[in-house]
Amino acid sequence: MIRWLLLILVLATAMLLGPSLVNNPGYIKVILAGRVFEMTALGLIVALLLAGVVVWLVTMLLRKLLRLQHLSFNFFRWRRQRKALQAFELGLQAYAKQQWQLASQHLTKACADDFMYSEKRLMAAYAAFYAGNVALANSHIETMAEDSSSTAFIQADLLLQQGQAAQACVLLAEKVTADTEDKGLGQLYLYALQQAGQWQQLLQMIPAAINQQWFDKDKWQQQRFNIYPAAISQLSQQQRFDESAEYWQNLPAKERKSTAANIGRAWALAQSGQNDAAEKLLLSHLQLAELPQLLPYIRQIPLGKSVLKLRKQTQSWLRDHGSNGYLYALLAYLAQQEGELEQAELALQKARQYEPRLG
Repeated sequence: MIRWLLLILVLATAMLLGPSLVNNPGYIKVILAGRVFEMTALGLIVALLLAGVVVWLVTMLLRKLLRLQHLSFNFFRWRRQRKALQAFELGLQAYAKQQWQLASQHLTKACADDFMYSEKRLMAAYAAFYAGNVALANSHIETMAEDSSSTAFIQADLLLQQGQAAQACVLLAEKVTADTEDKGLGQLYLYALQQAGQWQQLLQMIPAAINQQWFDKDKWQQQRFNIYPAAISQLSQQQRFDESAEYWQNLPAKERKSTAANIGRAWALAQSGQNDAAEKLLLSHLQLAELPQLLPYIRQIPLGKSVLKLRKQTQSWLRDHGSNGYLYALLAYLAQQEGELEQAELALQKARQYEPRLG
């Protein structure tokens, strides 16, 4: 818009002044270094315009020449970037196909260029590790930023995959706090604590996991069963579980009263010989809808012959849900606790019939 206004202004000025300059061309005389230049005022304007056009053309030509010179000086760098990009593309394809050796080779070449450097090193380290070259994986990690959460994640993850859970916990303890928003790092820390059997520290980190939403609602439902039964039963065996302790009281009431936590408490009661109390607690919290999640943990609770009420409840459910494989699996466990091995085997066969995944 401004350009059009300027153009209109120039044309209007030319229309006003043009006739005057033509009718009164004027006379200009310039003496420079003994030389005399004579011209009309209109000729001077035309000469200045032509000089401006020449300067503009020369400037554009010089820019083109300088740009070509810049490209020629950086040709080898451009070629290196091009080859690194091609290697990155091939490495991604091999990584997706789980061709670890090939992915490692291509991704290592891709690291020659700084573009997405950390991401390339991260993937190259994983590819090298899965290809069996731990030394190369570590060399990739060493080039990554030490204070990066990605660096801490891959270091801890590879330690876990090598069965070094305690070392992973030490590393992550320095990175994960109650304010950590990195969901992946937080999830990995909880998993490392589980694998290392550091149950008390695990329970202490649960408020942070909830507040920072390391897991979405559905995944946290499963995490409860992954954490509470084993944590409570293991701490009880070590005589370290105390419901009045700070690590337990700091948990939200919803967590302490959850089905998963009560499964752990029932497990601990049974381990201490309080089988009747354990059965009563299980019966008050057992829900048919949660049975697929509960069953793996219930099977580990040594109830002995204190299963009569649970058996009646299971048989009652079976009258209305005769094709529920998990109920038959629960019935098999209860029969086994009472020493009725033949009935347990028959019930287990039924369970496998309706749920082939059940063993």
